[in-house]
Formats: sequence, structure tokens, C-alpha cells
Amino acid sequence: APGESKTYTYYADPFNGEISSLVWDWGNVMLNPRNGLFGAVIIGPKGSQYRDPKTGADISLKNSWEADVIIDRTIPGQENRKNYRDVALLFQDEDNIIGTSFMPYVQNVAGLTGVNYRSEPYPHREETGCTLGRMFQPCEVDNPQDPVTPIIQAHAGDPVRIHVFGANSEQNGMFSVEKHEWPIEPFMPGADQISVVEFAGSETIDVFIPSAGGVDQLPADYVWNNQRLPYSQSGQWGYLRVLPKNDQRILPLEGSASGVKQASIDPVEAGRVLPVAVK
Repeated sequence: APGESKTYTYYADPFNGEISSLVWDWGNVMLNPRNGLFGAVIIGPKGSQYRDPKTGADISLKNSWEADVIIDRTIPGQENRKNYRDVALLFQDEDNIIGTSFMPYVQNVAGLTGVNYRSEPYPHREETGCTLGRMFQPCEVDNPQDPVTPIIQAHAGDPVRIHVFGANSEQNGMFSVEKHEWPIEPFMPGADQISVVEFAGSETIDVFIPSAGGVDQLPADYVWNNQRLPYSQSGQWGYLRVLPKNDQRILPLEGSASGVKQASIDPVEAGRVLPVAVK
């Protein structure tokens, strides 16, 4: 009834392991999810703590699209796991015509599109001074502005886990992160590396990037987007902002940041699987 609320406690069965699930409002499934009544439940490693990447505040019982996952390494099987950056991207669209056998061919996406209730369409950026060749760069050199879509932040070399949701979609999408590859099976040694993955409406995909900034851990702004160009044009794109390891805009995942260089080899890094592009 109006004004009432209920509290639900869910049990994360160990059989299912680490998993991401989409939450919809079923009061009117044809309309309410389109209007934004959707969310997600993300189950992480057992015993983990979840903190705000900037303040360090405990957000385990709060709602957030981004969190640092701090692993409890005292739990058997998790002794060698690394802490990681965790984010959720919820895609939505409502065009059921584009890409189908329909004449004349449709070039632009119709209706609502967005990621986490935000959109950064090309036409808007052109109005603010961007040319097509600089679409992913600041439109005003003297007054650079970030896109309104989610900006994922990580230090160079940080593991990053991106949960991609087809939250309310009429079409399949193709998720990609510029200059990054990830294993098709994140916990399988020797798994094939991919750089783009398809997702459908109501589907959940986990993208586990082993090293922000790629193999060479290079700080930069990398574009994540829907690789179907009309959807990128309609605003489904943003940045993976890879910061230098000592950058204080976010907290380090492991201990305190240090500028001291050490001549040592990480045994995990030494045995890592090389991306397809460098084999």
C-alpha cells in the first residue's frame, strides 16, 4: 500500500558462488523497468568488506554503483586473491526497430537510452564544441568537462571487475573497454582473452580486468562503451580513468601508496596469461 515498506533478507547460497543478479519491479513489468525501476544484487567473495573508493567509508549495507572489495584472506581458498575495484553498469534502451530488416534502414536509435540513468550523446557534445574526431576528448580546452556517464576510477595495475547489466533493453549490446582484454573465464588459468562481449536484455555479464591500464599499466582515460555504434552515439559510453599509482583521488587497494620503486617480481604477475595481441 502507499507509504508502506518491507525489509527482505536474502540468503546467498554458497553453491551459486560469486554472482550478479538483476532486480526488476514486477508491478508492471512492461512499463516500470522502462521508467527506471530496476537495480542489482551483487554477491562478492565470502567475508569481504566494501568501502567507498574515495573516503574509505564502509558501504557494505549501502547502495552504490562502485566499491572497493577488500578480501578476507583468512578464509580458506582466498589466501592469494587480490582486492579489486568493483562497479556496476546498468544499460537501458527501448528501440526495437534499429538493426532489423526494415526499409528504409534506421540509422539513429529512437527513444530512451542510458547507463545508470545517464547519457552522453554525440549531438549534445557537438553542440558544446566537440568535433567528431575529438568526441571522447574534452570539448572545451579551457574548461574541460567529464561526461555525465559513470567514470570508473582505478590506479594503474588495479584489478577491476565490471558488472554489465541489460537492465531494460530491446536490443543486444556489445560491451568493450578501449585497449583492455580480460579472460573469458576469470578463474580459469590459460583462459582465452577477449576485448568485447555481447549482452542481452535482462542478462548479466562480468568483465574482470586483471590490470587497469592494460599489460603495461599505463595511466590514461580509456573509453568503455556499447560497441554498436548507434548506441555509443546515443550516449552509452564513459571513461575508465586509470590514475598513477600514487594518485590520491582514490585510496590504494593494498596498504598505503608509495613512490619507492622496488626491483622485485610479483609471482602472480610472472605467471600471468598474455593477451592475444602480444602472443
